[in-house]
Amino acid sequence: MTQHHITNEKAIFTLWLNWTIAVGAIALPELAALFVPRPWIPIITFAVMILLIVYRNTGKKFQASSCDLVQTICVHTLCVSAVIMVLISIIYARGFISLFYPEELVNIRIPYLTILIIGPVATVYCLIYTIRGNRAGVCRRCIIRYGTSTERGFLGKVFSQESRYQVRFLMVISAVLSVIGWIYYACYYINVNLNTSDRFFYNWIPSIFYGLSVIFFGMRYFTLWSYYYNHIEMNPRVCMNGSGVRFILLHDDNIFLSRIEEFNDMPDGNKYDTPADVNLSHRNYISLKDASQHLVNLSGLDPESFNIRFMYKSTDMSGQANIFHFICCFPSKEAIADSTLRGQWYSLSQLQRLLYNKELTHMLTSEIHRLHTVTMAWKTYDINGLRLYKIKNYRPAFRLKGICDWNVDFDNPLWLDVARFNEDSPLFKLRRLLRRRQRQSINN
Repeated sequence: MTQHHITNEKAIFTLWLNWTIAVGAIALPELAALFVPRPWIPIITFAVMILLIVYRNTGKKFQASSCDLVQTICVHTLCVSAVIMVLISIIYARGFISLFYPEELVNIRIPYLTILIIGPVATVYCLIYTIRGNRAGVCRRCIIRYGTSTERGFLGKVFSQESRYQVRFLMVISAVLSVIGWIYYACYYINVNLNTSDRFFYNWIPSIFYGLSVIFFGMRYFTLWSYYYNHIEMNPRVCMNGSGVRFILLHDDNIFLSRIEEFNDMPDGNKYDTPADVNLSHRNYISLKDASQHLVNLSGLDPESFNIRFMYKSTDMSGQANIFHFICCFPSKEAIADSTLRGQWYSLSQLQRLLYNKELTHMLTSEIHRLHTVTMAWKTYDINGLRLYKIKNYRPAFRLKGICDWNVDFDNPLWLDVARFNEDSPLFKLRRLLRRRQRQSINN
Protein backbone atom coordinates (compact mmCIF):
# COMPACT_ATOMS: atom_id res chain seq x y z
CA MET A 1 0.00 0.00 0.00
CA THR A 2 1.43 3.38 -0.99
CA GLN A 3 1.79 5.79 1.90
CA HIS A 4 1.08 9.45 1.20
CA HIS A 5 2.22 12.01 3.75
CA ILE A 6 -0.13 14.78 4.75
CA THR A 7 0.68 17.59 7.16
CA ASN A 8 -1.46 18.19 10.21
CA GLU A 9 -2.18 21.72 9.04
CA LYS A 10 -3.47 20.56 5.66
CA ALA A 11 -5.51 17.72 7.18
CA ILE A 12 -7.32 20.02 9.62
CA PHE A 13 -8.38 22.31 6.79
CA THR A 14 -9.33 19.27 4.70
CA LEU A 15 -12.19 18.83 7.18
CA TRP A 16 -13.45 22.26 6.15
CA LEU A 17 -13.01 21.50 2.44
CA ASN A 18 -14.91 18.22 2.76
CA TRP A 19 -17.79 19.96 4.50
CA THR A 20 -17.88 22.75 1.92
CA ILE A 21 -18.02 20.35 -1.02
CA ALA A 22 -20.25 17.65 0.49
CA VAL A 23 -22.89 19.92 2.00
CA GLY A 24 -22.59 22.27 -0.98
CA ALA A 25 -23.59 19.30 -3.11
CA ILE A 26 -26.94 18.93 -1.33
CA ALA A 27 -27.46 22.70 -1.30
CA LEU A 28 -26.87 23.03 -5.05
CA PRO A 29 -30.16 21.39 -6.21
CA GLU A 30 -32.07 23.71 -3.89
CA LEU A 31 -30.39 26.78 -5.37
CA ALA A 32 -30.70 25.42 -8.91
CA ALA A 33 -34.46 25.19 -8.45
CA LEU A 34 -34.52 29.00 -8.75
CA PHE A 35 -33.38 28.87 -12.36
CA VAL A 36 -34.10 25.38 -13.71
CA PRO A 37 -37.48 23.75 -14.48
CA ARG A 38 -38.48 21.12 -11.93
CA PRO A 39 -38.19 18.09 -14.28
CA TRP A 40 -34.47 18.84 -14.57
CA ILE A 41 -33.79 18.93 -10.82
CA PRO A 42 -33.52 15.08 -10.39
CA ILE A 43 -31.01 14.98 -13.26
CA ILE A 44 -28.97 17.75 -11.64
CA THR A 45 -29.19 15.93 -8.31
CA PHE A 46 -27.92 12.68 -9.81
CA ALA A 47 -25.13 14.54 -11.61
CA VAL A 48 -24.03 16.28 -8.41
CA MET A 49 -24.11 12.91 -6.61
CA ILE A 50 -21.78 11.39 -9.23
CA LEU A 51 -19.38 14.33 -8.96
CA LEU A 52 -19.36 13.97 -5.17
CA ILE A 53 -18.59 10.24 -5.48
CA VAL A 54 -15.69 11.07 -7.81
CA TYR A 55 -14.37 13.61 -5.30
CA ARG A 56 -14.71 11.15 -2.43
CA ASN A 57 -12.93 8.38 -4.33
CA THR A 58 -10.17 10.78 -5.34
CA GLY A 59 -9.58 11.57 -1.68
CA LYS A 60 -9.04 7.88 -0.98
CA LYS A 61 -5.77 8.01 -2.91
CA PHE A 62 -4.30 9.60 0.21
CA GLN A 63 -4.17 6.97 2.93
CA ALA A 64 -6.42 7.97 5.85
CA SER A 65 -6.05 11.63 4.87
CA SER A 66 -9.76 12.38 4.96
CA CYS A 67 -12.99 11.18 6.52
CA ASP A 68 -15.72 9.96 4.18
CA LEU A 69 -18.57 10.06 6.71
CA VAL A 70 -20.25 13.37 5.79
CA GLN A 71 -19.56 12.78 2.09
CA THR A 72 -21.20 9.33 2.29
CA ILE A 73 -24.26 10.76 4.05
CA CYS A 74 -24.58 13.46 1.38
CA VAL A 75 -24.21 10.88 -1.43
CA HIS A 76 -27.02 8.77 0.08
CA THR A 77 -29.13 11.90 0.61
CA LEU A 78 -28.75 13.00 -3.01
CA CYS A 79 -29.48 9.52 -4.36
CA VAL A 80 -32.64 8.93 -2.31
CA SER A 81 -33.86 12.50 -2.84
CA ALA A 82 -33.44 12.21 -6.60
CA VAL A 83 -35.36 8.92 -6.63
CA ILE A 84 -38.19 10.49 -4.62
CA MET A 85 -38.31 13.45 -7.03
CA VAL A 86 -38.51 11.09 -10.02
CA LEU A 87 -41.30 9.09 -8.38
CA ILE A 88 -43.26 12.24 -7.61
CA SER A 89 -42.81 13.46 -11.19
CA ILE A 90 -44.09 10.10 -12.50
CA ILE A 91 -47.08 10.27 -10.17
CA TYR A 92 -47.92 13.74 -11.51
CA ALA A 93 -47.29 12.82 -15.16
CA ARG A 94 -49.45 9.69 -14.98
CA GLY A 95 -52.26 11.46 -13.16
CA PHE A 96 -51.97 9.31 -10.03
CA ILE A 97 -51.77 12.44 -7.93
CA SER A 98 -55.52 12.91 -8.34
CA LEU A 99 -55.99 9.91 -6.06
CA PHE A 100 -54.54 11.98 -3.22
CA TYR A 101 -55.41 15.61 -4.09
CA PRO A 102 -58.30 17.25 -5.96
CA GLU A 103 -57.26 18.15 -9.50
CA GLU A 104 -57.91 21.85 -8.92
CA LEU A 105 -55.22 21.86 -6.22
CA VAL A 106 -52.60 20.17 -8.39
CA ASN A 107 -49.92 22.20 -10.18
CA ILE A 108 -47.99 19.97 -12.56
CA ARG A 109 -45.36 22.71 -13.07
CA ILE A 110 -44.42 22.48 -9.36
CA PRO A 111 -44.73 18.80 -8.42
CA TYR A 112 -42.42 19.16 -5.43
CA LEU A 113 -40.32 21.62 -3.45
CA THR A 114 -36.70 20.49 -3.26
CA ILE A 115 -35.91 21.35 0.37
CA LEU A 116 -39.03 19.51 1.57
CA ILE A 117 -37.44 16.32 0.20
CA ILE A 118 -33.71 16.82 0.73
CA GLY A 119 -34.08 18.23 4.27
CA PRO A 120 -35.96 15.28 5.82
CA VAL A 121 -33.86 12.71 3.93
CA ALA A 122 -30.61 14.30 5.18
CA THR A 123 -32.01 14.42 8.72
CA VAL A 124 -32.90 10.73 8.67
CA TYR A 125 -29.51 9.66 7.31
CA CYS A 126 -27.65 11.79 9.85
CA LEU A 127 -29.72 10.24 12.64
CA ILE A 128 -29.03 6.72 11.37
CA TYR A 129 -25.27 7.28 11.16
CA THR A 130 -25.22 8.97 14.56
CA ILE A 131 -26.95 6.00 16.16
CA ARG A 132 -24.74 3.44 14.40
CA GLY A 133 -21.50 5.21 15.29
CA ASN A 134 -18.46 3.10 14.43
CA ARG A 135 -20.76 0.25 13.36
CA ALA A 136 -21.66 2.17 10.20
CA GLY A 137 -20.22 0.59 7.07
CA VAL A 138 -18.04 3.56 6.08
CA CYS A 139 -16.55 3.69 9.59
CA ARG A 140 -15.96 -0.05 9.77
CA ARG A 141 -14.16 -0.01 6.42
CA CYS A 142 -11.97 2.86 7.61
CA ILE A 143 -11.07 1.00 10.81
CA ILE A 144 -10.30 -2.19 8.88
CA ARG A 145 -8.09 -0.33 6.43
CA TYR A 146 -6.35 2.20 8.70
CA GLY A 147 -7.00 1.22 12.32
CA THR A 148 -8.87 2.99 15.12
CA SER A 149 -8.70 6.73 15.67
CA THR A 150 -6.21 6.19 18.50
CA GLU A 151 -3.89 4.17 16.26
CA ARG A 152 -4.01 6.91 13.63
CA GLY A 153 -2.54 9.44 16.04
CA PHE A 154 -3.39 13.09 16.57
CA LEU A 155 -5.12 13.53 13.23
CA GLY A 156 -7.11 10.35 13.72
CA LYS A 157 -8.55 11.68 16.97
CA VAL A 158 -9.32 15.06 15.39
CA PHE A 159 -11.02 13.49 12.37
CA SER A 160 -13.06 11.11 14.53
CA GLN A 161 -14.23 13.93 16.79
CA GLU A 162 -14.93 16.44 14.05
CA SER A 163 -16.65 14.06 11.63
CA ARG A 164 -19.18 13.18 14.35
CA TYR A 165 -19.62 16.85 15.13
CA GLN A 166 -20.23 17.63 11.46
CA VAL A 167 -22.87 14.89 11.22
CA ARG A 168 -24.72 16.24 14.27
CA PHE A 169 -24.45 19.78 12.90
CA LEU A 170 -25.83 18.69 9.51
CA MET A 171 -28.65 16.83 11.25
CA VAL A 172 -29.64 19.94 13.22
CA ILE A 173 -29.64 22.35 10.28
CA SER A 174 -31.44 19.81 8.06
CA ALA A 175 -34.09 19.30 10.73
CA VAL A 176 -34.49 23.06 11.24
CA LEU A 177 -34.83 23.68 7.49
CA SER A 178 -37.33 20.81 7.22
CA VAL A 179 -39.47 22.16 10.06
CA ILE A 180 -39.38 25.72 8.69
CA GLY A 181 -40.21 24.50 5.19
CA TRP A 182 -43.11 22.29 6.19
CA ILE A 183 -44.61 24.86 8.57
CA TYR A 184 -44.50 27.46 5.80
CA TYR A 185 -45.96 24.90 3.38
CA ALA A 186 -48.87 24.12 5.70
CA CYS A 187 -49.63 27.70 6.69
CA TYR A 188 -48.71 30.02 3.85
CA TYR A 189 -47.83 28.19 0.62
CA ILE A 190 -50.34 28.32 -2.23
CA ASN A 191 -49.71 25.80 -5.01
CA VAL A 192 -50.21 28.20 -7.89
CA ASN A 193 -46.78 29.67 -8.44
CA LEU A 194 -43.64 30.56 -6.52
CA ASN A 195 -43.77 34.11 -5.24
CA THR A 196 -40.91 36.06 -3.65
CA SER A 197 -41.75 34.78 -0.18
CA ASP A 198 -41.82 31.15 -1.38
CA ARG A 199 -38.42 31.48 -3.04
CA PHE A 200 -36.99 33.04 0.08
CA PHE A 201 -38.09 30.17 2.32
CA TYR A 202 -37.48 27.29 -0.08
CA ASN A 203 -34.37 28.40 -1.93
CA TRP A 204 -32.59 31.30 -0.29
CA ILE A 205 -32.83 30.24 3.36
CA PRO A 206 -31.17 26.82 2.69
CA SER A 207 -28.44 28.59 0.68
CA ILE A 208 -27.94 31.13 3.46
CA PHE A 209 -27.71 28.33 6.05
CA TYR A 210 -25.13 26.59 3.88
CA GLY A 211 -23.06 29.76 3.48
CA LEU A 212 -23.13 30.43 7.22
CA SER A 213 -22.09 26.84 7.95
CA VAL A 214 -19.08 27.21 5.63
CA ILE A 215 -18.04 30.37 7.47
CA PHE A 216 -18.63 28.71 10.84
CA PHE A 217 -16.51 25.65 10.07
CA GLY A 218 -13.81 27.79 8.47
CA MET A 219 -13.52 29.77 11.71
CA ARG A 220 -13.74 26.59 13.78
CA TYR A 221 -10.88 24.83 12.01
CA PHE A 222 -8.72 27.92 11.92
CA THR A 223 -9.24 28.22 15.69
CA LEU A 224 -8.51 24.51 16.15
CA TRP A 225 -5.31 24.78 14.13
CA SER A 226 -4.28 27.93 16.00
CA TYR A 227 -4.92 26.34 19.42
CA TYR A 228 -2.87 23.22 18.87
CA TYR A 229 -0.03 25.05 17.19
CA ASN A 230 0.28 27.71 19.84
CA HIS A 231 0.26 25.32 22.82
CA ILE A 232 3.57 23.49 22.69
CA GLU A 233 2.47 20.80 25.13
CA MET A 234 -0.38 19.86 22.76
CA ASN A 235 1.60 20.37 19.57
CA PRO A 236 1.53 17.14 17.53
CA ARG A 237 4.72 18.15 15.71
CA VAL A 238 6.65 17.31 18.88
CA CYS A 239 6.15 13.58 18.21
CA MET A 240 5.44 13.78 14.50
CA ASN A 241 8.44 11.83 13.25
CA GLY A 242 9.16 8.62 15.08
CA SER A 243 8.29 5.01 15.73
CA GLY A 244 6.91 3.37 18.81
CA VAL A 245 7.24 -0.26 19.87
CA ARG A 246 4.64 -1.70 22.23
CA PHE A 247 4.68 -5.14 23.84
CA ILE A 248 1.60 -6.98 25.11
CA LEU A 249 2.92 -9.22 27.92
CA LEU A 250 1.01 -12.50 28.31
CA HIS A 251 1.16 -15.71 30.31
CA ASP A 252 -1.53 -18.21 29.34
CA ASP A 253 -4.78 -16.23 29.84
CA ASN A 254 -3.22 -13.45 31.91
CA ILE A 255 -1.94 -10.02 30.88
CA PHE A 256 0.64 -7.87 32.67
CA LEU A 257 -0.48 -4.26 33.19
CA SER A 258 0.52 -1.21 35.18
CA ARG A 259 -1.39 1.92 36.10
CA ILE A 260 -0.26 5.11 34.37
CA GLU A 261 -0.38 7.69 37.17
CA GLU A 262 2.24 10.28 36.32
CA PHE A 263 0.06 12.17 33.78
CA ASN A 264 -3.26 12.49 35.56
CA ASP A 265 -4.15 15.63 33.57
CA MET A 266 -3.86 13.78 30.25
CA PRO A 267 -6.74 11.81 28.65
CA ASP A 268 -5.05 8.46 29.38
CA GLY A 269 -3.73 9.45 32.81
CA ASN A 270 -4.51 7.14 35.74
CA LYS A 271 -5.45 4.25 33.45
CA TYR A 272 -3.99 0.81 32.86
CA ASP A 273 -1.56 0.11 30.05
CA THR A 274 1.31 -2.17 29.17
CA PRO A 275 4.50 -1.09 30.99
CA ALA A 276 6.61 -2.13 27.99
CA ASP A 277 6.81 0.47 25.26
CA VAL A 278 9.73 2.15 23.55
CA ASN A 279 10.03 5.31 21.43
CA LEU A 280 12.54 5.24 18.56
CA SER A 281 13.59 7.27 15.58
CA HIS A 282 11.39 6.69 12.56
CA ARG A 283 11.72 3.37 10.75
CA ASN A 284 9.49 1.36 8.44
CA TYR A 285 10.37 -2.09 9.74
CA ILE A 286 11.45 -3.71 12.99
CA SER A 287 12.53 -7.36 13.03
CA LEU A 288 11.63 -9.79 15.81
CA LYS A 289 15.30 -9.84 16.85
CA ASP A 290 15.43 -6.05 17.14
CA ALA A 291 12.11 -5.90 18.97
CA SER A 292 13.30 -8.56 21.41
CA GLN A 293 16.47 -6.60 22.03
CA HIS A 294 14.51 -3.41 22.70
CA LEU A 295 12.43 -5.24 25.31
CA VAL A 296 15.56 -6.67 26.91
CA ASN A 297 17.16 -3.22 27.08
CA LEU A 298 14.00 -1.77 28.58
CA SER A 299 13.29 -4.44 31.17
CA GLY A 300 16.53 -6.31 31.83
CA LEU A 301 14.83 -9.59 30.98
CA ASP A 302 16.73 -12.61 29.77
CA PRO A 303 16.05 -12.91 26.01
CA GLU A 304 15.56 -16.65 26.49
CA SER A 305 12.79 -16.10 29.06
CA PHE A 306 10.04 -15.17 26.58
CA ASN A 307 8.73 -15.80 23.08
CA ILE A 308 7.84 -12.88 20.87
CA ARG A 309 5.68 -12.48 17.78
CA PHE A 310 4.68 -9.53 15.63
CA MET A 311 1.06 -8.43 16.01
CA TYR A 312 0.48 -5.50 13.67
CA LYS A 313 1.71 -2.09 12.58
CA SER A 314 -0.34 1.10 12.83
CA THR A 315 0.46 4.37 11.09
CA ASP A 316 -0.84 7.82 11.96
CA MET A 317 -2.68 9.89 9.37
CA SER A 318 0.34 12.07 8.63
CA GLY A 319 2.22 8.96 7.47
CA GLN A 320 5.29 10.13 9.38
CA ALA A 321 4.85 8.21 12.63
CA ASN A 322 4.01 4.58 13.29
CA ILE A 323 3.73 2.02 16.06
CA PHE A 324 4.79 -1.63 15.96
CA HIS A 325 2.73 -3.88 18.21
CA PHE A 326 4.23 -7.14 19.50
CA ILE A 327 3.02 -9.98 21.72
CA CYS A 328 5.37 -11.51 24.31
CA CYS A 329 4.55 -14.85 25.90
CA PHE A 330 6.10 -15.88 29.24
CA PRO A 331 6.26 -19.48 30.53
CA SER A 332 5.30 -18.36 34.05
CA LYS A 333 4.27 -15.26 35.97
CA GLU A 334 7.54 -15.37 37.90
CA ALA A 335 9.57 -14.96 34.69
CA ILE A 336 8.94 -11.22 34.80
CA ALA A 337 9.53 -10.79 38.54
CA ASP A 338 13.23 -9.89 38.28
CA SER A 339 12.73 -7.32 35.52
CA THR A 340 12.48 -3.55 35.90
CA LEU A 341 8.87 -3.65 34.70
CA ARG A 342 6.34 -2.82 37.41
CA GLY A 343 2.73 -3.95 37.42
CA GLN A 344 0.65 -7.04 38.06
CA TRP A 345 -1.03 -9.88 36.24
CA TYR A 346 -4.73 -9.68 35.38
CA SER A 347 -6.95 -12.53 34.26
CA LEU A 348 -9.27 -12.28 31.26
CA SER A 349 -12.28 -11.66 33.51
CA GLN A 350 -10.43 -8.84 35.27
CA LEU A 351 -9.34 -7.43 31.92
CA GLN A 352 -12.96 -7.50 30.76
CA ARG A 353 -14.03 -5.48 33.81
CA LEU A 354 -11.27 -2.92 33.21
CA LEU A 355 -12.35 -2.67 29.60
CA TYR A 356 -16.02 -2.28 30.53
CA ASN A 357 -15.19 0.42 33.10
CA LYS A 358 -13.02 2.24 30.53
CA GLU A 359 -9.94 1.94 32.75
CA LEU A 360 -7.61 0.97 29.90
CA THR A 361 -5.75 3.51 27.77
CA HIS A 362 -7.18 4.11 24.31
CA MET A 363 -4.21 2.44 22.65
CA LEU A 364 -4.43 -0.69 24.79
CA THR A 365 -8.18 -0.81 24.19
CA SER A 366 -7.53 -0.76 20.43
CA GLU A 367 -4.94 -3.53 20.78
CA ILE A 368 -7.24 -5.73 22.87
CA HIS A 369 -10.09 -5.15 20.45
CA ARG A 370 -7.96 -6.20 17.48
CA LEU A 371 -6.54 -9.19 19.33
CA HIS A 372 -10.03 -10.39 20.32
CA THR A 373 -11.61 -9.70 16.91
CA VAL A 374 -8.92 -11.46 14.87
CA THR A 375 -8.68 -14.36 17.33
CA MET A 376 -12.41 -15.08 17.30
CA ALA A 377 -12.61 -14.71 13.50
CA TRP A 378 -9.64 -17.08 13.02
CA LYS A 379 -11.06 -19.63 15.46
CA THR A 380 -14.51 -19.56 13.84
CA TYR A 381 -14.03 -19.02 10.09
CA ASP A 382 -11.48 -19.44 7.34
CA ILE A 383 -10.04 -16.45 5.46
CA ASN A 384 -13.02 -16.55 3.06
CA GLY A 385 -15.53 -16.26 5.90
CA LEU A 386 -16.71 -19.88 5.73
CA ARG A 387 -17.44 -21.70 9.00
CA LEU A 388 -14.81 -24.05 10.37
CA TYR A 389 -17.57 -25.82 12.30
CA LYS A 390 -20.86 -26.79 10.68
CA ILE A 391 -22.86 -25.22 13.49
CA LYS A 392 -24.55 -21.93 12.70
CA ASN A 393 -23.57 -19.01 14.98
CA TYR A 394 -21.17 -21.22 16.97
CA ARG A 395 -18.51 -19.25 18.85
CA PRO A 396 -15.47 -20.94 20.42
CA ALA A 397 -14.26 -19.78 23.82
CA PHE A 398 -11.84 -16.87 23.81
CA ARG A 399 -8.45 -17.98 25.11
CA LEU A 400 -4.93 -16.59 24.73
CA LYS A 401 -2.89 -19.59 25.81
CA GLY A 402 -0.44 -20.54 23.07
CA ILE A 403 -1.03 -17.33 21.09
CA CYS A 404 2.66 -16.97 20.19
CA ASP A 405 2.42 -20.26 18.26
CA TRP A 406 -0.84 -19.57 16.43
CA ASN A 407 -0.76 -19.57 12.63
CA VAL A 408 -2.72 -16.34 12.19
CA ASP A 409 -1.61 -12.99 10.82
CA PHE A 410 -2.95 -10.28 13.13
CA ASP A 411 -1.73 -7.66 10.66
CA ASN A 412 -3.97 -8.95 7.86
CA PRO A 413 -7.03 -6.63 7.64
CA LEU A 414 -9.02 -9.38 5.94
CA TRP A 415 -9.53 -11.04 9.34
CA LEU A 416 -11.24 -7.86 10.55
CA ASP A 417 -13.40 -8.04 7.46
CA VAL A 418 -14.21 -11.71 8.10
CA ALA A 419 -15.30 -10.84 11.65
CA ARG A 420 -17.94 -8.56 10.13
CA PHE A 421 -18.93 -10.48 6.99
CA ASN A 422 -18.98 -14.26 7.27
CA GLU A 423 -21.15 -17.28 6.63
CA ASP A 424 -23.31 -16.43 9.63
CA SER A 425 -24.15 -13.01 8.14
CA PRO A 426 -27.50 -12.58 6.35
CA LEU A 427 -27.34 -13.10 2.55
CA PHE A 428 -23.67 -13.97 2.86
CA LYS A 429 -23.24 -15.59 -0.56
CA LEU A 430 -24.90 -12.72 -2.42
CA ARG A 431 -23.01 -10.09 -0.46
CA ARG A 432 -19.73 -11.97 -1.01
CA LEU A 433 -20.21 -11.69 -4.76
CA LEU A 434 -20.87 -7.97 -4.47
CA ARG A 435 -17.89 -7.38 -2.18
CA ARG A 436 -15.13 -9.16 -4.10
CA ARG A 437 -13.96 -5.93 -5.66
CA GLN A 438 -13.95 -4.20 -2.26
CA ARG A 439 -11.90 -7.02 -0.73
CA GLN A 440 -9.29 -6.64 -3.45
CA SER A 441 -8.94 -2.93 -2.60
CA ILE A 442 -8.49 -3.78 1.10
CA ASN A 443 -5.75 -6.28 0.27
CA ASN A 444 -3.85 -3.84 -2.00
